[in-house]
Amino acid sequence: MAPFMAYLVLMSVQSFVEDPYYTLHFYSLRTVGGLAVAILFWPYYPPMGKLHPGKCVVFGLAAAYGWVMIHRLVAGQYVDGEWVRESLSWYVQPLGKDASPENYFVPQEVYGDGLLYWVFLVLRIGGAATTVPIVEEIFWRAFLLRALIDWDEFDKVPLGKFTWGSFLLCSFLSAAEHPQWEVGILCWFLYNALFYWTRSILCLIVTHGVTNLVLYMHVVARGDWVFWS
Repeated sequence: MAPFMAYLVLMSVQSFVEDPYYTLHFYSLRTVGGLAVAILFWPYYPPMGKLHPGKCVVFGLAAAYGWVMIHRLVAGQYVDGEWVRESLSWYVQPLGKDASPENYFVPQEVYGDGLLYWVFLVLRIGGAATTVPIVEEIFWRAFLLRALIDWDEFDKVPLGKFTWGSFLLCSFLSAAEHPQWEVGILCWFLYNALFYWTRSILCLIVTHGVTNLVLYMHVVARGDWVFWS
């Protein structure tokens, strides 16, 4: 649990920083700090398993594509300033709704187009594609999926053991972590299924990294800032 908790604490501290230039330092701190704690405790993790590169790419791309398209469908999000489905415009996410376009965080408006802008992108996207998958997969798949089966002796539960209770509860708990909660649940369904198939933490880390990398590249390339979280 330590790497995930360290990352959350550092992210919470960052939320109190209003100066966008100091925000760059805190992005560095949470990325490096979370990764450092993960490396510190590496000897205590279960076997990482095989890579399965083909599955990593396919599932990672599928999760990124689904994150954008399903959220647009379910929550009636903007595409180029227009509603995707006007018939769904009545829908409001029960656990909260996206910020309005005027409240999106657009890094170019804060840092301009120069060096600081590119430093921010490297920190934001790089951290999302490296540190975040490591700390989250060690917590969610290596620990929590097993702890929800046997909390007191989770380390004796085989990696990838399936129960409906742990599968569903782990997936629905992800709603508390993701602003686009409905896609977070569906993405966790996909990741859990891949974990049951491969029984590999390494495969899930790389898959999660592919998802975050492609999703954030889409955000920057298309200016789709609603997914910038």
